[in-house]
Order: sequence, then structure tokens, then C-alpha cells
Amino acid sequence: MRKTIFLFFISALFTGCVSQANKPVPQPETTILSVPEITVLFAGDAMQHFPQINSARTADNGYDYKHCFQYIEPYFREADFVIANLETTLSDRNFSGYPRFVSPWQFARDMAYSGIDILVLANNHTCDNGAKGIRNTLFYLDSLQIAHTGIYLDSLQREKIFYIEKRPFKIALLNYTYGTNGIPIPKNTVVNLIDTALIAADINKARQEKATNIIAFLHWGEEYDIHGTAQQEELAEWLHDKGTDIVIGSHPHVIQKAEYTTKAGDTTGITAYSLGNFISNQSYRYTKGGITLSLKLTRKSDTQYGYRYKYMNNFVYTPIENGKKRYYIVPEPIGNAVITENSHSRTFRKFVQDNDAILQCPETKETEILFPDTLSYEPFPDRTFPI
Repeated sequence: MRKTIFLFFISALFTGCVSQANKPVPQPETTILSVPEITVLFAGDAMQHFPQINSARTADNGYDYKHCFQYIEPYFREADFVIANLETTLSDRNFSGYPRFVSPWQFARDMAYSGIDILVLANNHTCDNGAKGIRNTLFYLDSLQIAHTGIYLDSLQREKIFYIEKRPFKIALLNYTYGTNGIPIPKNTVVNLIDTALIAADINKARQEKATNIIAFLHWGEEYDIHGTAQQEELAEWLHDKGTDIVIGSHPHVIQKAEYTTKAGDTTGITAYSLGNFISNQSYRYTKGGITLSLKLTRKSDTQYGYRYKYMNNFVYTPIENGKKRYYIVPEPIGNAVITENSHSRTFRKFVQDNDAILQCPETKETEILFPDTLSYEPFPDRTFPI
């Protein structure tokens, strides 16, 4: 992975004549850096409708998505780990969009290039291309050395809890979906479904393996519903009661509320019910993007951790360039500088207003950042919610 735990080896220095050459070489001491806090970024649904596939096609019939992520990449580079929901299967041929997604493998390659470290895979489009789609998706992710969880080739792989590790943090990442659009899960493959008995067993195993924190990334809720459902709230409460610190949602393709979880006056975690779209071709109200959630975990003691989150609106900007529709994920802080056409600019501003209203966040002043020769970025808006 791009972000790793650094090991520093202090080698013993010794000198001597030829007669000393056969003396045992002292073993190096190992020091592992222990960090007091860690930042994890979460992005929403990474989708590939057919117009996006056509847009990414190159002159030599390859596919290149790097431009899609050029504006969001600096934010990813600032985090320790970045996690997104891959809502398509991968292949090298026979691509298709909605309702059964099959996308070029280069889409995942270029997400990783932009700084995304981990992809969660359990969602309602996991089985769109049958067993072949699951096998191909896992093959390409493994070949590209992109970490993933949520679907597996066998039950033995599924039994292993996925961990995000950076001492002293050992964070379990669990991933489940409400279903697979009625498509049966192929034989000899495993897709994590939302099943409280299964989830409880995974949580207990993570706690036994001394996870410092537990993230549950759930594909749930109703599409295009900005309010969320009672079932989501009940499941989130159950997850926190069982020991899950962080609950992250996907699937509605619009954002939903985010909130702290408290118990006896203490903050014990967060819930973000839906992050909306990370990238897609959807264009109606609320769907033209989503939020990136920045979660900072702080170690207070061996058993206590602090939680702070803030969000940033991300808008999918789709100008026509050289006769081709393009797709750019534009973070809010540089939106006014990047998005200059009146129609796109109005849609962008309305999108930001809608999201802020859903999240009930006080309005913050928009900031334009322009540099002489290049467009840079501003840190996340100061939207750390009070407790």
C-alpha cells in the first residue's frame, strides 16, 4: 500500500581486522513508530455508467481516468488511508453500464493512482456479471495491489477480518450489503450480506483479535432518499451497541445525515448514513456528487479513543471538451475556480447548499484559491462538529 508503517532499523557499527570477520554480527534493534492519531477518508459510490466509459476511452482503445481525480487527489494524499465503495465489476472487455455494470479495470487502477487505498466491494451490483465478474474484479484488484474487502472467492478468505494497521491503531473494516438486486450469489463465491448474526460474530472476532476500532461500511437504505430510514437508524444503534465505533453508509446515491454517537456524555463514535456519489453520470438533484468524510481518530489511552469528523462537498463537473463529455470530481474549496460556465456553476452552488442543509451545517464562506501557474487546493473546510 502507498501508506505504510515505517520501520527504522538501528544497525550496530563495528570495526575490526580480518581476525574479527567471523564474530557474530549483532542483530539490529527494531523501533516501530507509534502515532497518536490517524486520519481516514471515506468517499462514496464510485460508479461507471456507459457515458463515463466512452469518455475514458483513449485513441489506442485503452482507458484513462486519471483526469477524473486530478482535483481530489491532493486531499487523498493528506490522509493516512482512503476508502471508497467500488460499485461496478471490472473486466477487460464487454463493458456495460446500468443496470449491470461492467467497467474497464483501468478505473480501479486510476483510483489507486489518485490515492485511494482500500475499496469496499459488497453492494447491490457485486453480482452484475456473475461469477466471472467477481473473479475478474478480485483478480484485477489483487494484480494492482489494491486492498479490498466485502466479497471473496471462498469462505476461508471471508473468515479473515480485514485490518487497517498503523501502530497503535488496528482498525477492523467490515463491509456488508442489503442484497444483490435479486441476482443469486454465484457458487464458490462469497458476498457479505447484512445479517445481524454474521455481523455480531465478525465484531466479536475483531474484538478478540484486539482491534482498537471497528468500522462497518454498509450498503443500505433507499435510493435517492435524503432522510434515511428507521431501519438504518435501528441497525446503526445496534452496531454501536455491539462495539462498532464508526458506521459509514452507501447506496442511496444522495447524502444523508451524519452524527456523533454518544453514551453517558462521552463520544463513542460516528455514523454517516450515506456519502452520496463519488463519481457517476447521474445528474438530477442531490446526485451530482457527494461528500468526502475525514475522520480523525486520536488515542487517549490504551482503551479510549477520541473521534472528530469533518466533511467536504465533492461535485461531479461534466464539461464538454473537444466534443467529449468529461468527468471531474471537484472539491468545494476550489469549485468556483474550476467551474466557470454559468450553468455548471449554478448547479454546483445549489448542490453545495442542498448538502449543507441535509447535514445541518452552518454556512461557511466560500474560498477561491488561485495560484499564478497552477490551481492548488485548500484544506477541508472547518466543519468539525461540536459535541
